[in-house]
Amino acid sequence: MERSLAGVLFLVAAVAFSLAAGGWWMQRIAYTPDETRDTTFAILEEADIRLELNTVITGAAAGTVQQPAGELAEMLETAVLSTRPGATVMMPVIRQAHDRIIGLRDDDPIEVTGEELIPIVRDQRAAEVAAVTLPIQPIGVLKTTRSMLGWLIPISSLIGLIALVLGIVTRPERRDVLRGLGEFGLALAASMLVFGYLIPVQFLTAVDNRTWTHAIPRLALRTLPVVIGTAAICAIGGVILILASRAGGKRRQWSTPLSVARYRGGDNPGWG
Repeated sequence: MERSLAGVLFLVAAVAFSLAAGGWWMQRIAYTPDETRDTTFAILEEADIRLELNTVITGAAAGTVQQPAGELAEMLETAVLSTRPGATVMMPVIRQAHDRIIGLRDDDPIEVTGEELIPIVRDQRAAEVAAVTLPIQPIGVLKTTRSMLGWLIPISSLIGLIALVLGIVTRPERRDVLRGLGEFGLALAASMLVFGYLIPVQFLTAVDNRTWTHAIPRLALRTLPVVIGTAAICAIGGVILILASRAGGKRRQWSTPLSVARYRGGDNPGWG
């Protein structure tokens, strides 16, 4: 089917808006998540993160609370780091760690004071422990991705808005509008899969496989059903709209008036 100028502009708008929407989704779920127990619990589902935290906390507090390191480590793993109530206790630490790995605390290392250790190790004697510095560093690929999303969202939105307005000004046909909406549905489905799964879950850890990089996939995986469901609905709706635009184009061709020759007196003798 031949694409008009309006159709081209609507395609540009569809791609631009879908990039902005996908970037916003990834920023929302991976870089600015809600500071809730569920967010903390999702990050703590990564076994290597729990192990690193357990090792540091146990090494710092076991002697002071006069508890064997093995017993304290087992208690932390089973009663704190791997449970939802324990996630509530760990929220302040995990929030600071998340800010650190995405580059919001480049020059501000994370320290856990003795007072903060009390609810974690469940022993008042932990107050005597000197502040513990967690060995968590900013992760370059996460910081770069956060910066890219910061400019991708507004620029794509602006391009999409300009293309949409220009497309409307050209007075598009009904089939151009339907096709544009359908292409937006397909582009949005692809964008949700890319920004909601492929980049945060597969790409980032392929580039940098450090322990705390895996916090981002954990955050993304908790919304994977929403990503898949949204992508499926958008893709199905997009296909239906594109097919409808093609069917509309065919109907207009079929209904084109036929050329009819004028009657000439010599060809029609009349009724007498």
